[in-house]
Amino acid sequence: MLPDFPPENGLTGASLLAAFNNLPHGLTITDANGVIIFYNDVQGRIDGLTREEVIGKHISEVYVPSLDNSPTMAVLRTRQPIYDMFLMYETNEGRVINSTHTVFPLFDRGRIIGSVCLIYPLTPADPEPRPGGLEARESVQFGNLIGSSPVFRASINAALAAADSPSSVLIYGETGSGKELLARQLHEHSQRASRPYVAINCSAIPATLLEGTLFGSVKGAFTGAQNSPGLFEEAQGGTVYLDEVDSMPMELQPKLLRVIQERRVRRVGAIKEREVDIKLISSFSGDPLEAIRAGRVRADLFYRLGVVIVQIPPLRERLSDLPGLVSFFINKHTAILKKKANGLAPEVMATFKRYQWPGNVRELENVIEGALNMIVEGGTIDLSHLPPYFRHVLGAAPEPAASAKEAGTADSRPDPAQMVPKAEPPLGDREERPRVGRREIVEALSGSRGALTEAARALGLSRQVLAYRMKKYGLNRRDFDV
Repeated sequence: MLPDFPPENGLTGASLLAAFNNLPHGLTITDANGVIIFYNDVQGRIDGLTREEVIGKHISEVYVPSLDNSPTMAVLRTRQPIYDMFLMYETNEGRVINSTHTVFPLFDRGRIIGSVCLIYPLTPADPEPRPGGLEARESVQFGNLIGSSPVFRASINAALAAADSPSSVLIYGETGSGKELLARQLHEHSQRASRPYVAINCSAIPATLLEGTLFGSVKGAFTGAQNSPGLFEEAQGGTVYLDEVDSMPMELQPKLLRVIQERRVRRVGAIKEREVDIKLISSFSGDPLEAIRAGRVRADLFYRLGVVIVQIPPLRERLSDLPGLVSFFINKHTAILKKKANGLAPEVMATFKRYQWPGNVRELENVIEGALNMIVEGGTIDLSHLPPYFRHVLGAAPEPAASAKEAGTADSRPDPAQMVPKAEPPLGDREERPRVGRREIVEALSGSRGALTEAARALGLSRQVLAYRMKKYGLNRRDFDV
C-alpha cells in the first residue's frame, strides 16, 4: 500500500509514488539488481498480478526467464535508455502480453541505482471502469493488427467503440492491410464472441449460387434445391462478415438491404420470413465511393452497410509501426519454424522504411517469413535475404533477362521488380520539384477529367505524390470529373 499524500509541506518520494500509481499505463521500478521495488495498479491489470505478488522479487521470478531479451536488464547493463521497444513477454503465470517498453536508468551521483519501465499494452488489459462506463484502454492489439501510431490507434479505437453495437460496420482499406483480421477481432471482442462467426467472400461464389448461400432455400425453389438455412440463419446471434461486398450482383443488393433494415431473411422460394439477430460487417475491394459512382453498389445499401466506417491505414502511412510489426512476425515465425533469429540488420529496417509496401502488412509478413527461411540458426536478417524486387529500393538496376532467354530458361511471368513502385523521396525532396505546381496539376486533372493515374503519368509523378500535392493545394478530383 502506498503512503498517503503528505501535508502541504512540499513534494516527497511518497507523493511521487502515489502519482505514479495514477498513470494511465504500466510502470515498474527496479533497483540496480533488477529487483522490483514499485509496481503500479495498471501494470498489475496488464499482468494479472497484484502488487503483493511482485514487490521484492527479481524480474526473472515474475516473468518467464529471458534475461537476454529483458529491456530492464539491458538498461541496467548498458546504462542507456530504451525507447518504444516492442516486446511479446510472458508472466510466470502463463499470461502473454504484447506491448511497447520505454525504460530509463536511474542514477545517483553517476552510479546506477535502478530503472523505470513504462509499458504500453497492445493487448487489452483487464480494464478498470471509469465514470460513465468508459474503460481504460491505452492501446490495443487486434490479432496481427499491431501498432501505436496515431492513425492506427484512431482506427482501432473506432473499431472498439463499435464492437458491441448492433449497427453495421464497413471496413475500408487496401489489400493486405488486415480487413478480415479486423472483422474477426471485432467479433471476438464483442458480446457475441461465443456465438458463430461466418465469413464469405462475395467474389468467390458464382452469382447463381450466392443467393442460396446467403439467404437459404426451400425444396423445389430451383433444380437441386433442398430445405437449407443460409449463412444469415447459421450465424444467428453472431456475426456475418461479407468480404468484397461490392462484387455482389445488383439484383441481390435490395434483398441484403431488407435483411439489414428489417432483421428478417426469406429463403429462396419461401413465403415466410425468419427473424435473424446478427452483427453485419462488410468490406469493399476498392474505394466505396468509386463503386457507387461506377454503379456496382446501390447508394442506399452503402449507407446501411456503413453506419460505422473503419478505415485501416496502409502500412506506408504508419511506418513508425514497422519495428513492432517486424518483432511480432519474427516471434511468430521463429516459433513456427523452430528457429532462433537475431532480428534485423539496421540497413534492412532503413530499407523497409523507404519501401512503399504495396502489399501492406501481408507483404511485410511474407518478406519476414521468407527471410527467416534463409538465415542460419541464430542469424540476422540482412539485405541478401530480401526478395529480389527490393533491389529497386536499394538502387540497383535489375539484371537483364536476355541471358536467361538465350539459355532457354526464361520465365514467361513478369519480373516482380517491374511491378513494385519505387519508394518516393521524403517530403522535403518532393518540394524541390518547382516545375509541378498548382497550375500544372490543375491542367493535368482537367485533361484527365479527374483520373489520378493518368494525371500523375502526365506530370511525371507517382499517384501518391500527386494525391499529397492535391491535398496541399486543396484540390479535389471530383471537381474535374465533368
